[in-house]
Amino acid sequence: MIGWFPYPNEDELLYSIFARYSNKSMELSVRHTLKKFFNDSRSKLTPDFPSNLEMVMGQLGIFEYKDFESLLAKHTPFNYFTNFLINSDKQSIIEAIKQKKLSNIQMAIGQVSSKVKETKYFKYCPSCLNNDIHDFGESYWRISYQLPSVFICVQHNEFLHYSSVLYRNKNSQLVTPNKNNCISTINTKCIGNNVSFAEINHLINIANNSKKLLMKDININSLNLVSLYKDKLRKKGLITAGGHVRQTDLYNEFVKFYGMNILDYFQSVPLLERESCWLKNITRKHRISFHPVRHLLLMNFLEIEIDTIEMDYFESPFGKGPFPCLNPAAEHYKDLVVNNLSIKRCTDTGRPIGIFNCKCEFKYTRLGPDISQEGMYEYRFVRNFGSVWESKLFQYIDNEHLSFRKAAKLLKVDVGTAIKYYKQNKNEGEAIEKSTNTIDYRCSWLRTKKENPTYSKTKLRKLNPNIYLWLYRHDKEWLNNNSPASIKSTKIVPRVNWHERDLEILNLIKRYLLTIDNNTKPVRLTKRHIGVAIGKLALVEKKLEKMPLTKELIESVTESNEQYRERLKMWKIKHL
Repeated sequence: MIGWFPYPNEDELLYSIFARYSNKSMELSVRHTLKKFFNDSRSKLTPDFPSNLEMVMGQLGIFEYKDFESLLAKHTPFNYFTNFLINSDKQSIIEAIKQKKLSNIQMAIGQVSSKVKETKYFKYCPSCLNNDIHDFGESYWRISYQLPSVFICVQHNEFLHYSSVLYRNKNSQLVTPNKNNCISTINTKCIGNNVSFAEINHLINIANNSKKLLMKDININSLNLVSLYKDKLRKKGLITAGGHVRQTDLYNEFVKFYGMNILDYFQSVPLLERESCWLKNITRKHRISFHPVRHLLLMNFLEIEIDTIEMDYFESPFGKGPFPCLNPAAEHYKDLVVNNLSIKRCTDTGRPIGIFNCKCEFKYTRLGPDISQEGMYEYRFVRNFGSVWESKLFQYIDNEHLSFRKAAKLLKVDVGTAIKYYKQNKNEGEAIEKSTNTIDYRCSWLRTKKENPTYSKTKLRKLNPNIYLWLYRHDKEWLNNNSPASIKSTKIVPRVNWHERDLEILNLIKRYLLTIDNNTKPVRLTKRHIGVAIGKLALVEKKLEKMPLTKELIESVTESNEQYRERLKMWKIKHL
């Protein structure tokens, strides 16, 4: 039974709330605290997405902590990392948090593959720290300050500083900000001194939008976001008549707007010559997740505010989606099921052209803006009828033996279109069969192999990808027998100089022991704790016998449970 728990501050990390509880409680160690709340002494309270929060909510229900979703939204960076994801991905992240699958969370939000890395140390504002200690006697870690897009405190217009507390502590320590671990010097600033007035304005705008993104649940998916980006780029003259982004012009304007100095701080310098350039890909159909930092940079450039982002999107010449599917062969005919809308500009009239693409593969266009509600049920052209429509056409002709005129009337096309698609699909199978001649493909592969005798199978595949793909699907055994044999590489493992390794680890441990602050709540010194602290846990646990000097030092400083309890008791008596 828990008798008390700290009241949460606005913008406070859940990690920070637990750290404040741990500092004031009479628990013997952090493990005892975690076992009380999580029912597992091996749990780790990560600063961004703590797992097993449902168990914690069972303990905090009486302390005005409302529910699991509220705790997640208000005291973790959940909204910041998930607002640009589709709802199904958001739900999967929530389930991963409930089931303690932390690796799944990092994958879903794109953190694993992202070039934008999280902060290494907790960040703080010196003015906020002093005010907190003066008013309340303690301070706390703010969520917004730990975001990789925030380098300035918008309340005091002051640059944030790095503390000496690691953002991800492998020893599961719970630390609050104080005068000992938050020492303000020039070297600990997040941003250097040579920052122009224009750059400071960019930092303030992006910090403001970052905090709004953190506190707001945005209802806009990636498809809608790309449409909004293109609409804003069109107003800047960065879209061609065909609806394509002028990538070189966008790059030049974007870099001129920010400058390389600011883009480097945000770890988001675009590399135009590379196909993987994030600025290119974020303005195209999103096939991958993009870090929120890069969305915020583009939004600031396009003058998009988080407060009005949903309203900006819905100012479409075709109104608010979803839109009707106009496929007469589909069961959902005229139902509002189409969410995929892209907008281009008519080169003759300058009016917007909407391209509506349904999941049944029926794609049609309309000329906007709509004058009446009935206009949304009339298309201008059909770009693709799709497999559902074509299957219905074959059913009418082959199975029900209707005339082409009758089938065309049911499918709402002219009789010439019905005849064209019927004959085209009938002859398609024969055409494919003639074009995929096995002998021709084999000869082409052998010719390529003969012309490049030193090439591996992978290199030959890149020369003729179509030929390789067909043979792989239809003649795989022959392909394997007539391809260069794979070469297995032999890995040479260098020998380890264990004397040098012993001295190296010994010096690391000595330096770590000098950094221990006797004013903070003590942690039991064990072999595992020391190994984690210096980042050499595997060596300390498995190879200690080969490092006699290190072994001697570790055995001299480690303490039993009874020794640690005695030291903890003396520390608490001293601070009382």
